Amino acid sequence: SQLKLLEGMLQNDPGNPRLKRLLAEGFAAYSFLFLEDAEPARAKGTYLRARGYGLETLPPGLAALPSMPLDAAASALENAGPDDVPGLFWAGYGWGGWINQSKDSPEAVADLPKVVAIMERVAALSPGYYFSGAELFLATYDAARPRMLGGNPEKAKARFDTAMQANEDRFLIAKVLCAQYYAVAIQDAELFKRLLNEVLESTAELPKARLANAVAKQKARRLLEKIDEF
Repeated sequence: SQLKLLEGMLQNDPGNPRLKRLLAEGFAAYSFLFLEDAEPARAKGTYLRARGYGLETLPPGLAALPSMPLDAAASALENAGPDDVPGLFWAGYGWGGWINQSKDSPEAVADLPKVVAIMERVAALSPGYYFSGAELFLATYDAARPRMLGGNPEKAKARFDTAMQANEDRFLIAKVLCAQYYAVAIQDAELFKRLLNEVLESTAELPKARLANAVAKQKARRLLEKIDEF
């Protein structure tokens, strides 16, 4: 309901970049926290909306990233500055989420290198933005792929550790992702259980991530129930 309210406000003020950023962040978080597990088909659409709103906050040279070939996109990203970080991050987050839900589409998967380039640029410009979100994205990317396709569990672990340390273990989604992707990649069931149980037992306070941490506990419970599958 709050997202619909923001969209209504944007209709009355269509050039407002803050509303667009809030909508990009809102739709990306809503997709990941609430739709991805329960309604993956719907999540694809809302992830794309996040990407769209994020791109609308960027200057023309960056807003056109989806239509650019990879080398042109890489060049455009070199010109991005700190002010572009929120738009880039949420556009990339939504784009990556859409790709993750569209693995049966070669066209969607072909866009993944652009998203990785976006997140690498965000990590370079503002490593701590949104609880080291770009670092977590890249860690997941390194862990999720098999080695023969460029996956690197060791690099993923280092990235996960960096993100968790930066947030003093208070951003619980980081441990959930580390368990779901890194522990599964190396088939370490004890690490998988330890990380998820730490999430469930955590009493850490992080006011700006209160909702995300509450959902992290729900995700941890669901993952533990599926440990035999993993």
